[in-house]
Amino acid sequence: MPWTVSRRIPLPKDLLTDLLLVVAVTAVTVVGTAVIAGHSPPGRLPGWVGYLLLSATSALLVLRRTAPLVMMVAVLAGSLSYQALDLPGGAFTIPPAIALFSTVSAGHRIAAVVGTAVWSAGTFAVGQLQGRAPDLQGTVWFVTWLAVVLVVGEISRNRREQLRAERERVAQAERAHEEESRRRVSEERLRIARELHDVLAHSISVINLQAGVSEHLMDRDPEQARVAIGIIKQASKEVLVELRSTLGMLRSVDDDEHAFAPVPGTDRLQDLVERARDSGLDVALTLPADLPDLPRGVDLAVYRIVQESLTNVIRHARAGHARVDVGFAEGDVLIEVRDDGTGVPYGARLDEGNGLVGMRERVMAVGGTFQAGPQAKGGFLVHARLPSRSVAA
Repeated sequence: MPWTVSRRIPLPKDLLTDLLLVVAVTAVTVVGTAVIAGHSPPGRLPGWVGYLLLSATSALLVLRRTAPLVMMVAVLAGSLSYQALDLPGGAFTIPPAIALFSTVSAGHRIAAVVGTAVWSAGTFAVGQLQGRAPDLQGTVWFVTWLAVVLVVGEISRNRREQLRAERERVAQAERAHEEESRRRVSEERLRIARELHDVLAHSISVINLQAGVSEHLMDRDPEQARVAIGIIKQASKEVLVELRSTLGMLRSVDDDEHAFAPVPGTDRLQDLVERARDSGLDVALTLPADLPDLPRGVDLAVYRIVQESLTNVIRHARAGHARVDVGFAEGDVLIEVRDDGTGVPYGARLDEGNGLVGMRERVMAVGGTFQAGPQAKGGFLVHARLPSRSVAA
């Protein structure tokens, strides 16, 4: 059977750090204890049992992240066992100190304090039985050393919690920023979709209608067919200009050589009505003489609502007459577009297509109200009320 070489699995960063810590602590503990014991009377070394206990208590530190309580109990028990065997002192207190520090740092403060008390009491008791009880100065240093270990462990835990909380706040802020960016992109896409729909729907409807007229009159009345083709040419030119302007907003590029068309508004309603009349629809337009200057968003919304309403009349209403009324009352712009068509019978379920949905969204975007539907006396009515000083505009 051929041998296969398995792919190496990288060790987690924390585990690698703990393994390096174990190696370093084992080396310092074993070598330090041997050196100190060799230079202290009577110069007796720990022996293989002592070295085994020192290595074992150091090796247990690898569990300080995954099982800190088990690690602490095992290390402290190993340290007390080392002392109970009356082995020479030295650096054997290093593993217990790191174990207590790691336990506090992991958040087990009560367990660390209890472990410190039990280990301290055990150390003093073993020293008393073996005639090695520390004097007052040694006791003070020992207690102070343990207190410093616990305090530093608590400081480390607090610092780690602060860093974790800070990372979480940063992550939440990034998520909120991403969500806000996605929301703005989605709103911008909807706005652009409405613009493209309004730009295309009206002009394409006029072009389609006039194309049918020219085809029908090509042989019987070439002059009238030529007029229809002229209307098609003009409508296609206008839609190209508006498309270039809309796409220019997408690119956010200001090309001086190819200036974009100005955003349409109430000043172009008369042209809009004239194009609808060229399509064969009898349209009456009423505009107030004192209509104030409107914010850009509201001005554009007025134009698009009238444009889409007339487009729907031409395409769906089967109407001969339409009326467009634009007024100003109590700080609001009032828009009404009504026709005498039979596209939607009164009382029938109204299926709102892209046009009505787009008009409703435009009105809501500037804080207005919108209604549309068939009328009891016949025809279809679109009614919108827009605040002339909308913040959204």
